[in-house]
Amino acid sequence: MRWSLSLIVMSVVAASVTPSASASPGTWTCADVGGAFVAHGIDGRGDCMSADPRPRCHLSPSEQPGDGNYLAELTMTPPFPSGVLSNQAFVPIMINEAENKDCWRLPS
Repeated sequence: MRWSLSLIVMSVVAASVTPSASASPGTWTCADVGGAFVAHGIDGRGDCMSADPRPRCHLSPSEQPGDGNYLAELTMTPPFPSGVLSNQAFVPIMINEAENKDCWRLPS
């Protein structure tokens, strides 16, 4: 049930957020990497999860491969829908090295 609700929330958020036309490191939003903001709790804080609807892009921790290369989410600063991705220098590396890199995209 949790994953179904997350997918619904991500679909709504992804539909309302468009990537910036000229995204550059330091200003990358969740939408810029093919993600959608997902709130986790009652105060609106959350993180960036892939907006790709395929089940392989939304594995629970127990379903993820044990090698540690599954990218389930990216943190944001501040952790609200208006935030940008945290640690942006590492985002391309994290996406390129992820086992599920096809669930994400790098801004051009």
